[in-house]
Amino acid sequence: MMGRRWTISGGLTISCVLTLACATTGGSSPEDTLAYVVPSPAIAVYEIVDSAAVYVNSPVGALDIPTNSATTLSMTFEMDPRGVRATGSVERFEASMSNPMQGTLSTGLNDVTGHLEIVFGRRGVEEVVSVPTVGGPAAQLSPFHHIANDLFPRLPAGAVDPGATWVDTVTWTIDDGAIKTNSTTVYTHTLVGDTVVDGRTLRHIAVAGDVANEAEFVQAGATITQSMTGPTTGFVLWDTERGLLAEAFFERELAGSMTIPGMAPLNMGFEGPVRVRLQY
Repeated sequence: MMGRRWTISGGLTISCVLTLACATTGGSSPEDTLAYVVPSPAIAVYEIVDSAAVYVNSPVGALDIPTNSATTLSMTFEMDPRGVRATGSVERFEASMSNPMQGTLSTGLNDVTGHLEIVFGRRGVEEVVSVPTVGGPAAQLSPFHHIANDLFPRLPAGAVDPGATWVDTVTWTIDDGAIKTNSTTVYTHTLVGDTVVDGRTLRHIAVAGDVANEAEFVQAGATITQSMTGPTTGFVLWDTERGLLAEAFFERELAGSMTIPGMAPLNMGFEGPVRVRLQY
């Protein structure tokens, strides 16, 4: 099992993974078809759409809090002593959260500073050097802390046949002074085979796993804690010609509780998809 810890700043969105039904079984994968190298051309533009809902059983009744974000990220790639270095700039960003008790909170590209910088070896991410940040109260809407894992999933150590599996553990931490979050996901990847999308043959990798998420923040002088766990299922489509993720769909369904001083724990949940697509 590969274990990696990323310590970065960002918001509170959680990322995991749905299975693609249209894939067909292919033959053996040569070692270099499932490995990270500098792609040609050495630029890629991704669109990431994150739609989720938080459910809380509060003293005033059940609250449904939808959150949404849409991001366009332009990535450039170059050689690095450890493998490949990717640098991403945010070209488009919109996010919002609607709380029946507090109204709608929204943010956009003008609130984003910094860039995404990642170093990875042949199998995947080795270090998240930096991530963009979202300023002000809308920082909790930032999706950037988990984007590296969405775009660059772990790959097998060598040549694998359909049905082969490999396991990866991803841990990320947020501590920006306003909120502390620790999230650990254990992913199991399975090579399903080949599928054809828009005339291109892509490798279909099914993903399943388990998420554990802990958060703590201060509101109105009270320290509030959240704890949620749940299974994940999903898929990645890998473009062997480009050497990049071409498409992915991540589904989340977590459940747990929120603790507020002087109150009984409140049941809560988090669910919704993340869609990732390589534009060019």
